[in-house]
Amino acid sequence: MLYNLDYLIAALFFLLVILFHFVKRRKLDDLNNRIFRFFILLGITDIVFDIATSVLISDSNPEYTGLTSFMLTIFYLLQAIVPYALFLYARVLCKDPEKNDSVVFYILSFPAFLMGILVLLNCWFGFLFRIDPQGHYVRGLLYPAMYLYAGIYGIVVLIYSFANYHRLGLRNVGTLCEFVFIMGICVLVQGFWHETLTTGLGLGLGIMVLYLTINNPSDYTDRLTDDFNIQTFLGWIRELYRQKKNFHILSINIHNLKQLNKLFGVRFGDDFLCSISLRLKEILRSPYVFRVSSKRFVLITYSLSEYERVRKEVDDFFHSSLSLREEQIQLCGIICGVVDAGKLKDSDTLLSLLDYLASLAPLSSETLLIQCDENIMERFLYNKEIERFLRTAIEEDLFEVYYQPVFSLKKNGFVSLEALSRLRHPIFGAIPPDVFISIAETSGQIASIGQLQLRRICSFVSEHRELMEKIEHININLSPAELLRDGYSRQITEIINEYQLPFSFFQIEITETVATEYSEKLYQLTADFKECGIRLSLDDFGSGYANLNTVLRLPFSCIKLDRSLLNEIQNDSNTRLFYQNIVTALQSMGYDVISEGVEHKNEVTLLESFGVDMIQGFYFSKPLDSDSLINLLL
Repeated sequence: MLYNLDYLIAALFFLLVILFHFVKRRKLDDLNNRIFRFFILLGITDIVFDIATSVLISDSNPEYTGLTSFMLTIFYLLQAIVPYALFLYARVLCKDPEKNDSVVFYILSFPAFLMGILVLLNCWFGFLFRIDPQGHYVRGLLYPAMYLYAGIYGIVVLIYSFANYHRLGLRNVGTLCEFVFIMGICVLVQGFWHETLTTGLGLGLGIMVLYLTINNPSDYTDRLTDDFNIQTFLGWIRELYRQKKNFHILSINIHNLKQLNKLFGVRFGDDFLCSISLRLKEILRSPYVFRVSSKRFVLITYSLSEYERVRKEVDDFFHSSLSLREEQIQLCGIICGVVDAGKLKDSDTLLSLLDYLASLAPLSSETLLIQCDENIMERFLYNKEIERFLRTAIEEDLFEVYYQPVFSLKKNGFVSLEALSRLRHPIFGAIPPDVFISIAETSGQIASIGQLQLRRICSFVSEHRELMEKIEHININLSPAELLRDGYSRQITEIINEYQLPFSFFQIEITETVATEYSEKLYQLTADFKECGIRLSLDDFGSGYANLNTVLRLPFSCIKLDRSLLNEIQNDSNTRLFYQNIVTALQSMGYDVISEGVEHKNEVTLLESFGVDMIQGFYFSKPLDSDSLINLLL
């Protein structure tokens, strides 16, 4: 029989090209990539033996009877290994198989064991094939078993993939199904037309699909620096935790990248990052540098001595300047170190810790080194517990609302309230509002908390409608994460409507930080509030960078002066003059002015002389729960 070798030669060419590019680009030496490399080599070997045995069979030379029989035995063994190898590959992709998977594994491996025995016994009994004295290839009675065997493992791979869908994911399951489909078509074609050798082509095309989807080096490397990306980092860390290996982490956040992009252009900034990446590889003496965000690199070491060396050299590097395009660039970054990172629970916890360490660094133009210690770890674990507890608090509505009254000197009574969120942990007790609000903003839970609180406020007012006769309005604080959500103004108005309360009774407080970062979305939000009658108040004026230009651009009706402006007001004449001028300017523009954080009688007397009417602070009242507020006002 004359065989058509064109498909086999094309498949061999495919696999050699894939092997070349895979070895050239592959840097990640994990189990998945090792198995895939084995799969490529197995495919190449299988096709080479397929070509060689086809030539020998076509030649039918009696002198090569022994060689032909030997080569065919090896080829049939390879044919038995290939379907089983695909099953092993699918199992490796599952990463963490179920506990009872080992039993399933041995059961599903049994057909491969039987086929291997059958191929070896064929040397004596000729079950699958034999070479007659004239050198002709003769198929045995059990020859169709090879096709049946391949079909069985195709079905096994499909069932195993769908059974482990939650571990493999949609892309991996789809790719394995595609591989089985391609192989199945090619095996069927060869089964009906034996001289058309398409099985090797199916194997080559299947491996090419695996390379383009699951094992493409471009999927796990950063396109700019060619470092490993965040997905690879998470997978690598998960593997280290699974193997219970200890390791140490260095995270480097680049501080001045945004400034460099503005000064010299984005391409200069890209070259800057590439230069840093190359230097980090030199320091680490390894290509295993991870770029996990646009301006963060992560290095992993496996011994404490190596960690200390790398940390020192990275610190020295970032305290120097970098020569780039005839420019001397002073490096600036936050270097965060974690020793014994293998003791943490998982990769998500590790990333959260790195974020937390970076957040501890003050804004500075200098390089800072933050080494995680017991105190920092304790605070971090406290924050993680609060983040976990927030989910429970939202589900069970465990938040409380306290109200701090605002006193009017002219009316000699309380005229408005500021609603404040409070939360109590069963073990840690009262959680500082700035702590749980900041955590809620970072974790994306703040909008749910805000809506729960608004409903509680509306319910309280609805049950005590006489409050609306005593006070003018209630101030509600909204975080930036809430304010800039699409459709959030509609959600606010719908909740207020639900309790049939007047919009004019509510005033939304916006911090000066949000107001300073003026955007079209914020303008539209404030316009929506103004249209329905909800007033706006600028909170914390004077604590940061807000100015009169900011005030004029948004429709505020009230300005709250931050407590920090009262510092040294008793002792410094310039501070007093500055405060008084601010009050005069804002009042002349028609804004209501509230002085926050007033705690002493002499401060009240001084503010009254400045013309301030409304005062909020402990001098008149601390924040009160609903029952205490009712007793105070009613």
